[in-house]
Formats: sequence, structure tokens, C-alpha cells
Amino acid sequence: MKISSNDLYTNGEYFKNNPTWDIADAAWKTDIMINLLKKNRVEAKQVIEIGCGAGENLVQLAKKDPRIEKLTGYDISPQAIELAGKKTTDKLSFYNKDFTAEEYISTELMLVIDVLEHVDDYYGFLRKLKNKSNYFVFHIPLDLCCRTVMKPHVLLQQRRSVGHIHYFSKEMVEWALQDTGYEIIDWVYSKPVVDVDEANSLKRSVKKTLRNFSFMINKHWSAKAWGGYSMMILAK
Repeated sequence: MKISSNDLYTNGEYFKNNPTWDIADAAWKTDIMINLLKKNRVEAKQVIEIGCGAGENLVQLAKKDPRIEKLTGYDISPQAIELAGKKTTDKLSFYNKDFTAEEYISTELMLVIDVLEHVDDYYGFLRKLKNKSNYFVFHIPLDLCCRTVMKPHVLLQQRRSVGHIHYFSKEMVEWALQDTGYEIIDWVYSKPVVDVDEANSLKRSVKKTLRNFSFMINKHWSAKAWGGYSMMILAK
């Protein structure tokens, strides 16, 4: 029997494989978000995150930008919302709902962080969100690169461990957003942990040095060759 991608998040299978819901990444992701928003002079008092997971992105935003008055997270996973619900405050609230089914809710800024690669019909998903917010921040992994084309088992590992069912390059991300009516205002690459965290072996140290040198020389070429990078995008 075929299991849909949604089942992975509602039946507890994803939570079993990813019990922390990557909350450790929220601090650096929100730093990039805030810098992108400040650079482009975008301010919001109300923020909604789609696929909020354990809610840590919103927690970090609330700490880093006190001007935000209301932050709301939606996720179809009951396990994620159980974790997120423990972080509820006067500003923060979380709902175990499919936001795309909510007809009358909109916001000033919408976060779609590491979600698109999990959604069966991501074009339909993007179209449903388009009129729900003034601005959007997307974070989308660039899994498709020379390395993964030559070594497709890397993509299979992503599929099995973290549920990625779509794989993107920079251009494919841009085309998808443009095709569904979004205007990209600005964007930056975000680096994988292997390029940032302290190396714990000689092999990792050499890999980190080579990747960072490559990125410094030509970031676009590096993303296409080695992979592991993501795009943080501000759009409207």
C-alpha cells in the first residue's frame, strides 16, 4: 500500500526519525531571515509560519525582534505541535491544522522554511499561499547538484531520513516561484553545517576548507558542484 507524504508527518514516522525537529538550526536560520528583512526594510507585526515543526523559528524571532506582536505556527503533524505547544505565550500560538484549508486568515509576513521539498503538489501549495501574505520568506534546500546527479543514493538518503520528495537547483526554485506569481525581492545562500561547524576529523577539516574556499571563489559554482546549500528568499 502506498503511503502519501502527508502520512509521514501525521503518523509519527517523521518524528521517530527526527525527534528534535531540527530545533538547533533555528538560531542561525532566523539570523539570516532577520538580516534579509532588515536589508530590504521589511517590517511585520504579524507573522505566520507554515510547517512550523516544533516552533523554534518563531520562538527565536520573538526574542530577536520585539516589534513583532503576534506569531502563529501551523503544522499537520500532531507530534510537532505537541512540542511547539509547550512554547505558547501571549505572542506565540500553534495549531495542528493544514493552513491551506483556512480561507479567511492572512498575515503581513509568512515563513515557509524547509517545507516545499516535502509537499506533493508544491505548485498548487504555492498558489494557495500567494494571496495570504504581503511578504514571504522561503528556505529551500538545493539538493540537486553535480554530486547528487552522479551519486543518486545521496538523494535517496534525503528521501528516507528527512522526507524530501522534490529536489531543486537555484534556477528551479526561481522558476517555481515565478510560475506561481511570486516576485523575488532578494535572496542569499545558507551554508550546510559541514561548512560552518567545527570539524571533528582530518577528513572533515579538509572537506570544510575546500568547500569554503570554493564558495569564496564562486558561490554559484560551488552550490552546483558540491551541493548542501540552501536559498533563503524574500518574496512578495
